[in-house]
Amino acid sequence: MGIFKKLILGFVFFIISLVYIPCIAAEAVSQVRGQSINGSTGLYSIPSGRIGWEDKGNFAMDLGYRAIINNYGGIAHIPAVTLSLFNWVEISSAYDIQPKIDFISINEDNEEIIEAQNNEDLLLGIKIKLTNNNPAVALGSNFQLINLTNKNDYDYVAYQPYFAITYAGNFLNTKSETSVVFGKTFYTHGPVNNSDIDFGMGLDIIIFDDVFGDAVHWLIDFANFSYSDNAWSNELVHGTGAAWYRGALNTGLRINLAAIPVLSNFKFIIDLFFNDLFDSGGRSFTIGTVFGVSP
Repeated sequence: MGIFKKLILGFVFFIISLVYIPCIAAEAVSQVRGQSINGSTGLYSIPSGRIGWEDKGNFAMDLGYRAIINNYGGIAHIPAVTLSLFNWVEISSAYDIQPKIDFISINEDNEEIIEAQNNEDLLLGIKIKLTNNNPAVALGSNFQLINLTNKNDYDYVAYQPYFAITYAGNFLNTKSETSVVFGKTFYTHGPVNNSDIDFGMGLDIIIFDDVFGDAVHWLIDFANFSYSDNAWSNELVHGTGAAWYRGALNTGLRINLAAIPVLSNFKFIIDLFFNDLFDSGGRSFTIGTVFGVSP
């Protein structure tokens, strides 16, 4: 094994040890298990070590919708469905309906023409829970059919296996959960595979709990990948999404309406996020909702 690979493995085990040690004494807290934007249970762009429902029956379903709004050229609409099975398996899907992109191409007469290219993605995922409670550990993978409806060969497939850890604790004397994700993205039909390693980290912090109980959560995550390999906003082709430049920071509020007693048997979430906050070209606002039920 080369020295570079040894350093990577050493770093991974070091991070895992930092994550695990605080978990031994940490008391598990009740956190809202919302969808990340691609449908998997998590924060904004990163998955967590949890699945959507872990304590009710053998089947549960979450339905979600998000709108990503910016000045880039339109609004992306993302409906999502997440299934929780047998309290340890999660299957997710989302359809990323992005605005069409005006793309310059060369016709058979060697002339430049501007065409409005379809820019829609199908995002699929699976997650298997390995541990219960604290820490929560899961193995998963995303399968992304990028530019699925494009007819001019700008489509490709991205695969992202990952390992996610989530542990409960306290942040400034406030109940919180921390999630850490390691993964690797592979490609077929277009992009060249590289040696990049996917990494993301985020916090789910309950705020104003003395007034609203478990209702108001402040979420923040940072990763060198986004909710998909070509997340909106982008310029259609691979490598033009927001996270490709220097990663993406996302932060905002997740409102847990199931904290209201009359809604306590359901999952009812409202998300209000600023995404890719540091980059002017991709800075956006996301609004969405999730409704879930376990029969």
